[in-house]
Amino acid sequence: MDREVEQVEAGATAAAVRHRVADKWWCTCFKCEPMQTEVESYCCHEWDLIMPQIQDLSIDEDASVPASVCITNHKDFPAILNAGVLQTFFHIPKINWKKRPRPAGPNGQLSSEQYRLVAYRIVMEWAMKGEKLGPGNRKVLPSCVVELIRKTYPSPNGQYAGFKESEDALQLF
Repeated sequence: MDREVEQVEAGATAAAVRHRVADKWWCTCFKCEPMQTEVESYCCHEWDLIMPQIQDLSIDEDASVPASVCITNHKDFPAILNAGVLQTFFHIPKINWKKRPRPAGPNGQLSSEQYRLVAYRIVMEWAMKGEKLGPGNRKVLPSCVVELIRKTYPSPNGQYAGFKESEDALQLF
């Protein structure tokens, strides 16, 4: 009889779960957008790497929503997304992946995809403060961060890959 009660309670809990995909009720910084998957659908206010510091953020007074406290309003965020900074980081061996890709954009510049990938990596390095990233240790960025990077370096065809778990991590399951 206890097993039946557990199954009924589990069913009621599952029915009460509110999905995040295609909605943004979960965003409290007012800058997130609906994402393609549940794992990608979260706000910077839920970001464990940044939450202890979010109370002390130096907010850019020229932010479009100055009342909101969002990591993308941090005074250092525009510098992180600067094309020159991203190009420099692209060529740093620690940041540059094993394949050592070459700039794929016109005139030896990075492509929009390369700018986005490096921007994601720099934001993660900034948040993790030196903690090691790599196969088996990938982290999802908050929707507001991903959205700002995508707006800054848009895909020419409007298609984005989204977060992908490392192949090494997938083989563990």
